[in-house]
Amino acid sequence: MKRKPCLIENCDTCVFRGKAVLCDLEGDDLAEFQKSKRSLDYASHQTVFYEGHVCLGFYLLCAGKVKLTRSSARGQRQIVRILGPGELIEKQAFGERALHEVTCETLEPSQVCVIDKERYLAVIHRNPQLAIKLIQLLSNELRVNMEQLDQFTFQTARARLAGLLLELDDRFGKECAGQAKVGLTLKREEVAEMAGITVETAIRLLSVFRDEGLLAIDGRAITLLNPDRLAKIARH
Repeated sequence: MKRKPCLIENCDTCVFRGKAVLCDLEGDDLAEFQKSKRSLDYASHQTVFYEGHVCLGFYLLCAGKVKLTRSSARGQRQIVRILGPGELIEKQAFGERALHEVTCETLEPSQVCVIDKERYLAVIHRNPQLAIKLIQLLSNELRVNMEQLDQFTFQTARARLAGLLLELDDRFGKECAGQAKVGLTLKREEVAEMAGITVETAIRLLSVFRDEGLLAIDGRAITLLNPDRLAKIARH
């Protein structure tokens, strides 16, 4: 039986409003925000939008998890980010005539709100505090992108994979019997795409990490046994 997402029916009671920034509003602004959005529900492994298509508004993930991928001219694909509830799916959508820079696909049943761009920009014009929060959000996105560029430019495959596992644990991990269980079940191809390495290298390094006692593998589930050691590998 497929698990249904925990749907957000009312912005007033949503626990992710503060995290999302986009909908961290009060009073008339919140009322206008709710009028300017429409909520869409997706099953697992459905495409929300495709790279290169026109942005129809701002896409806010309210429930579930999605992966964002980019493709090269040769058909090679890379997962650039996995997002959870309360995250704005694409930040560049604030630009004029914006196109989707990634393809968005759900990893589990998810709820996405599509927000009318013009109506939302009108809210920003009369709410300077919201404008400041959004500037900070976009600045943080730039920092994350620079860190990601550094990883692919300067780090070894071993360091990139260790860093990826720690990031996934930090964002989606769950404590299980005192151990850090990564809260995602990803195919080896998806792990490789996120780390920017080949599938063969991902499989080999995961086996090495397991043999070194750094993690345990049960099918697609990964449990980190020695996060401190993985952190040292990631720094090198």
